[in-house]
Amino acid sequence: MKHAVVTGAADGIGRAIARRLAQAGYAVSGVDKDAERARQTQVEFARAGFQINFLLTDLADRRQLEHLLDGLDRRPVIDLLVHNAGISAVGRFGQLPLAAQRKVVEVNLLAPLFITARLLERQQLCQGGGLIFIASLSHFVSYPGAAVYAATKDGLASYARSLSISLARREIHVLTVYPGPTRTAHAQRYSPDNSRAERRMPPETLAEQMFQAMQQRQRVLVPGPGNKLFAMIGRWLPGLAEVGMKRMLLDKLP
Repeated sequence: MKHAVVTGAADGIGRAIARRLAQAGYAVSGVDKDAERARQTQVEFARAGFQINFLLTDLADRRQLEHLLDGLDRRPVIDLLVHNAGISAVGRFGQLPLAAQRKVVEVNLLAPLFITARLLERQQLCQGGGLIFIASLSHFVSYPGAAVYAATKDGLASYARSLSISLARREIHVLTVYPGPTRTAHAQRYSPDNSRAERRMPPETLAEQMFQAMQQRQRVLVPGPGNKLFAMIGRWLPGLAEVGMKRMLLDKLP
């Protein structure tokens, strides 16, 4: 049985991709800091006939990251590692506490880099396996009001692109995903305007597209026609995209 590790697996996109992988026959190890949501997810999976085992970890805590790696050492070699966990700090950049901004960097960027490097060093990622990095549509269109979040997701995307080249000789496939607004608690929590939340992509839809992209060994996924169009506008008419994002996000902040 193949083994998948999914960070941020207790809710949202992480839970959706973990369930899709379980449906495909993977043994899933979830990583999350929320013990109660992890317990609820385990119960939901069990009722559906699936299994997920959690390693409770605060990805901003280096000591806990070491415990996570020790825990993964005692589990089967990893066929698929999904770096999904992420947090944000929303507000005008100069007014956000430095500690909050630093934690975004630690969780979104430093933890994936550290975990990946150590697992490669320990040869815990199997040859022919895969890595999925969840970046952000902000890579193409900017994210005024969440500048540090956008910076970490851009850093993750750049890292994934370079890593895909260096890991090709080991036949480890790397997929970078650039999701737009998704119908999750994360989006609800950090968005300054949830009036159109029902239009956001369901995480199950995103998970299915991610799974299919990995099966087809794509290197890049921008899920959904609307997101693809917005990414294209961001590439070719960056000024127009930035004005739109400013109106949708920055101008609605207190």
